Amino acid sequence: MVRSALAWLVLWLTACTATAGEPRAAGAPARAPPPEPEPESAPFRVLSPAERVPDFRVASTDRRWFESRAWVGKEPFVVVFFATWCRVCELKLPLVSQALAHHPNLPVLLVSLDDADTWDGVPRFLQRFSLAHPVVRGTSFPRFSLAYDPLETVPAVAVVGRNGHLVDYQVGYSPSHGPRLAAAVELAVRMPPDAPPFLGSPDRPEPESRDPDAGPPDL
Repeated sequence: MVRSALAWLVLWLTACTATAGEPRAAGAPARAPPPEPEPESAPFRVLSPAERVPDFRVASTDRRWFESRAWVGKEPFVVVFFATWCRVCELKLPLVSQALAHHPNLPVLLVSLDDADTWDGVPRFLQRFSLAHPVVRGTSFPRFSLAYDPLETVPAVAVVGRNGHLVDYQVGYSPSHGPRLAAAVELAVRMPPDAPPFLGSPDRPEPESRDPDAGPPDL
């Protein structure tokens, strides 16, 4: 339990808090789009490796709607939380771009936690990392943002398998995140819809099961 707590602390320290007092861009604040209503028929819950990911219905900045019922249990997808003022995001997003490069048709939602002061810089920021996926304004969908980013930090990346369960969840930045993220995306794409929850590490394949009637392994 102590080791788990320490691991979360390290991850939190390598990320940017969404409420951190980061420097804002100069100039007049941009006018933020009005928040959209979110369905509250389902009980609120956050990500859990043992359960299917929470339901959602969100709109991108170009007014397209995305619903979990079209993806969860049917298609793999990735959710990426970021902010233009987050310096750690500048290290993380190249890894995200590389992991997604081999799967141009993989559904991806880029969730910006920028406020009105920095919102205008979001398109230019994403262009730097060749990320041309739908952008969701996190502050307009607080239930969705808190469900998929319960620590309220950036960067955070959730990789969801075709079975509707988490394959990997990363907070902050580490050089080891690149290979792990690429392996998680590959695993999410390959797994069938009826696959059991994956509770291992995507870059460390689970050992092959052995026949209990077989003799001892050769040494």
